[in-house]
Amino acid sequence: MAGNQVMNRHASTVLKWAMFFSPSIFLILVIVVPVVNLFSIFPGDLNLVSLFKSGVISKLGMEAIYNSTVQGSISALFSFIVGFPLGLFLGRYRFRFRRFFRSLIVLPFFLPSIVVVIAFISIFGSSSFLGSRIFFLRYISYGLPGIIAVNTFFNAPLVAFLTSITIERADRSLEESAKTLGADQFKIFRTVWGRDGVLAGLSGALLAFLYSFAGFTAPLIIGGTGNFTIEAWIYFLVKTLGNVNLGVLFSLFQTVILVIPVMVYSLIWMREKRVTGTQEEANEWTARGKWRGAGKIYMYAFSLIELVILGSVLVSSIDLNWGTRISFSGYYTIFGNSIHSTFGISPLVPFLNTVFYGTLTAIISTLLGMMWIVGKRRLRLSPDSILDSFQFIPLVIPGIVMAFSVSIMFQGNISPGYIWILIVLVQTSVAVPIVLRIISSGFSRIPDSMWEAPSTLGGNAFFEIELPLAGSALGTALMFGFAISMGEFTATNFLSTYTFMPLSVEIYSLQSLKLVSASYAAASVLLLLSFLFFYIIQRIGENFIAIR
Repeated sequence: MAGNQVMNRHASTVLKWAMFFSPSIFLILVIVVPVVNLFSIFPGDLNLVSLFKSGVISKLGMEAIYNSTVQGSISALFSFIVGFPLGLFLGRYRFRFRRFFRSLIVLPFFLPSIVVVIAFISIFGSSSFLGSRIFFLRYISYGLPGIIAVNTFFNAPLVAFLTSITIERADRSLEESAKTLGADQFKIFRTVWGRDGVLAGLSGALLAFLYSFAGFTAPLIIGGTGNFTIEAWIYFLVKTLGNVNLGVLFSLFQTVILVIPVMVYSLIWMREKRVTGTQEEANEWTARGKWRGAGKIYMYAFSLIELVILGSVLVSSIDLNWGTRISFSGYYTIFGNSIHSTFGISPLVPFLNTVFYGTLTAIISTLLGMMWIVGKRRLRLSPDSILDSFQFIPLVIPGIVMAFSVSIMFQGNISPGYIWILIVLVQTSVAVPIVLRIISSGFSRIPDSMWEAPSTLGGNAFFEIELPLAGSALGTALMFGFAISMGEFTATNFLSTYTFMPLSVEIYSLQSLKLVSASYAAASVLLLLSFLFFYIIQRIGENFIAIR
């Protein structure tokens, strides 16, 4: 009898560990194994020295490495310069509609990257209303300035958000004590709330470097070959030139480079948190200062610019000549027979594929997150366990490398009719880190004692206690999983065929074919869908807790 109890406890422990490692196992099978297989075909006679040999290919390859470094560094710097002051204001001051403005400001980071690129073309391009009248503005719609502008627009909100949520959780009582002891404002900033705010802003800038270094959409669409990043160069090598060997070499090179900044970011994220006040205390914090007015003006200006840039997509989709001619030809193209004659598919296919991929990605990533959090809580592991660092693998392995590796490993073994499986697997891998952060934050509010009692009495603690209490977190995880799938472009564009083309790839294909009005119309549809999911997530109430 005692032996059976020991065996049951051992089996239960094994099950808990299996649940905890389920996302890691998934990532190993979908990312690590294919990437290792990709690097294993690295030819022995091809090495780093070949990068320095003469020839157009080698020269462009070296330029791609240089471009990634320059674009990542400058984008991170500008994202910090633009986003950090905004984060200081949002985190430090309370005012009416503060939550609305913070949600509005972080919106660009939520949008598909291709929509942001199309937005810059529509408002600053040479044929746009502004670009055709204010000559210097067109420079931020192409080339290196355009890439930096897009990256900053995309990542500065992330810096602002991370900074603001860190500052607003600073302990109000500590500041009151510091004031009582005669500390000046600079010392209070340095010792109470400023240090963590700066560190949060720098971590956002580090993420901006990662995203920009591995940039794909902007360099591919508005950068040209002279501004290709390593990721865009890998795509060009494999898909256009058919040079798999050099594609493997650059994939390995990019992966090695990204390991260091990802490790630094994971260490910052898992660092020991300083004592902070409760959310109720933070909401009562109404500190004022001489910079309050300037902060409001800056916030209003940023919000207005953001709305104008995004709104230009909607305007351009129905008025390509900005007031001289209104036309719905773009919508007629994407919903009419032109799509069938151009791509050989029904016009509904991109929309159905988008919904299909999003639904599966949301469900799979959320299920993995649920198993992970239950196993972690039952094993009583620390909230920021070192074992969680494995979840950052999708940041180390760029999307183009994921797609390249799974295509090499699996495409030859499955029917072309099942390419959608690879797309869903890669999109789920990209979604796992964020979805797990959301679920972890939702469950962290539930004390262990609340699930221990039902378990002792023979009940199901997860369904009876945890699921009802963390329902909003799971709902947010599902919405985020869908949104990430909808916006993922790099890997999906590499893997998809016309039959399995989602909206994001359709936009790029239309843009490549110079069907400008149709690309604006498709981008508008994707933008409106993104707005919808953004609104639902905000209503659920988790407020982007995933990227804390």
